[in-house]
Amino acid sequence: MQWREHITEVIAANGGIASRQELLTHVPATVLDGFLGRRTLTRLFPHVYCLTGRTVDDRLLLRAALRHAGRGAAISHTSALAVWGLVALRRPVHLTIDQAARRAGAPDLVIHRRLRFRVEAPQCVLRHGLPVTDLARSLVDSWPLLAVDDRRPLLLDAARRRLVTPFALLEALGERPNVGGHRALAQAIDLVHDGCESELEALGVLGVFRHRSLPPGIGQYRLALPQGGIRLDRAWPEVKLAVELDGARHHTSPEDRQRDLARDAALAAAGWLVLRFTYADVRRNPELVRRRVLEVYRIRQAQLRVG
Repeated sequence: MQWREHITEVIAANGGIASRQELLTHVPATVLDGFLGRRTLTRLFPHVYCLTGRTVDDRLLLRAALRHAGRGAAISHTSALAVWGLVALRRPVHLTIDQAARRAGAPDLVIHRRLRFRVEAPQCVLRHGLPVTDLARSLVDSWPLLAVDDRRPLLLDAARRRLVTPFALLEALGERPNVGGHRALAQAIDLVHDGCESELEALGVLGVFRHRSLPPGIGQYRLALPQGGIRLDRAWPEVKLAVELDGARHHTSPEDRQRDLARDAALAAAGWLVLRFTYADVRRNPELVRRRVLEVYRIRQAQLRVG
């Protein structure tokens, strides 16, 4: 059998990649180095190779990184977010290992060390067959690595999709008291706890609904209607007042508008009044929004008192 066939078999048996140590059990070092010199093999990470010409997809790249790091490593930080489906995978790949382990990084690989890190629950899970830090930890770890404008929307979207809870995020934050951007991250987690599921709702809470001039409202208030259960962006159930924040993403088409009108009609039939505001309203003139909400709140309060 030719050496190339030996190498091809070893790499195929290992799912498209192989370490130098694995290859040296089948071919001499001089032969292996010759294949590397002729670029028959492609180095993905130090001492981890695939056949040249092989398409290197995200999964293969992550497996190669784990093979380089050895046992006790898990995909983490923004690389973990990619495995969780929240962002695209970008280099460098991020892995985490226990602080006592000794592993070297590489130009396209960052290895983080964590005290008492274990590739097991609750710190890690298997996702698509890959060891990855759990989502709450991945979001907290990634916070300082993400673009500032992307941080809070990404966390809110994960919460909206019910992928993570504010309690899990708080626990993960407690493990990283010195993480960069701690104050903004804590505020974002608090917004998730308050029911925010989008950046528009976060702006509404920070710029409008938490203002001292307004009575406290409830975010993502659940209400049962004859047509089924719904959630209101903000509600004051004591006066049956609801505020809906209309982002351009879900409230611009004729179908969206028709759905909003039907929803408002169902709420009106149940005795509720709905105020709608846009992203521009909340962003550019929060004071006007606050005044409008407070004005209607007081009117509703007076109406109910008379009634």
